[in-house]
Amino acid sequence: MSFFTHARIFDDLLIIAQKETNCFVLRSSEGLIVLDAIWPCQQAFDAIISAIRETGWDPGAIRKLVLTHGHVDHTGCGRWLREAFHAETYLSQRDDRFWAEEPIKRDRPETWKDYDIDVYVGEGDVIALGDKRLLVYETPGHTPGGLSYIFNVTENGVSHQAALWGGSAPPMSRHGTIQYLRSLEHFMEQAERQNVEVALSNHTALDNGLERIAYARKRMRYMPNIYLIGQKGFRAYCQLFRTWCYDSLEQLDDR
Repeated sequence: MSFFTHARIFDDLLIIAQKETNCFVLRSSEGLIVLDAIWPCQQAFDAIISAIRETGWDPGAIRKLVLTHGHVDHTGCGRWLREAFHAETYLSQRDDRFWAEEPIKRDRPETWKDYDIDVYVGEGDVIALGDKRLLVYETPGHTPGGLSYIFNVTENGVSHQAALWGGSAPPMSRHGTIQYLRSLEHFMEQAERQNVEVALSNHTALDNGLERIAYARKRMRYMPNIYLIGQKGFRAYCQLFRTWCYDSLEQLDDR
């Protein structure tokens, strides 16, 4: 937790990252929505709040914390967000149980589940705040109850659809990887219907994240937004995960 960086990548979307993990802050007409919360420590919370302030937004406007899945590097510093701003929390019921029952750092109590989920969400639900609506999709595989989201962002006032794929690596099992692949195909189909043009990653390694943030920090208004990749670009981005699944299945078959 010694390194953090951030950039405002759309008019209404801020990305905050440490070396491996991202979170996002989406600005609505009635407050801020935090998507994922990095790691459960004071430094991560301070970095998120500092980035919001440096962007010119008010951290006191944080209203919601929306989580993709129940791993500690994403549930993160939600306890601080709840205590400081009374942020309402969202996750699937299945991953709330998974987070509590199967911590990925069993030998580190400071990383165990330490706050409640206020609202359980699943396929077809909508998380709304002001002029923002997050469409919820169930995408199990990386975790049993993983979620992914589609929502609009603006670039110079022009609206675009963005997608946050909630999983990263396929699980180390054949059944889990097949489930992951089915979730990916489902999400790609929904993204096609929603005309998604923006791919958002919750891990920096998946999309040259740190380099893209560095570019965004220095980008002049006449320069292209490299997060805006078009529908064809989004399909190509998803191919990364499809190929990862096929490679994983081959390795599992060889064991």
